[in-house]
Amino acid sequence: MDTRPKAIYCSTNDKIEVTFEEFKKWLKKFDKNKDGRISQDELWQAIRANGVRFSWWKGRRAVKAIDTNSNGVVDENEFGNLVEFAEKRLGLQIVSY
Repeated sequence: MDTRPKAIYCSTNDKIEVTFEEFKKWLKKFDKNKDGRISQDELWQAIRANGVRFSWWKGRRAVKAIDTNSNGVVDENEFGNLVEFAEKRLGLQIVSY
């Protein structure tokens, strides 16, 4: 099973382009308990599956930064924060086409 999001490499900015829907669909593959939210461990697994070296404590720090309501998970309302994180830290560009 391919665990990377379906993407297009954009050589002009060295980022991988994915649509928001593709990004959400890809993340849902790592939602182990199918609750619609991404835990710290699930985010860490998703990032590692994409070939990025990412320590567990960085995953914890990422969730804390993304999780604006401080419930310990990234929920649907915080996916915008997750997109910003992915664009800054993971070399992704989320596009709308």
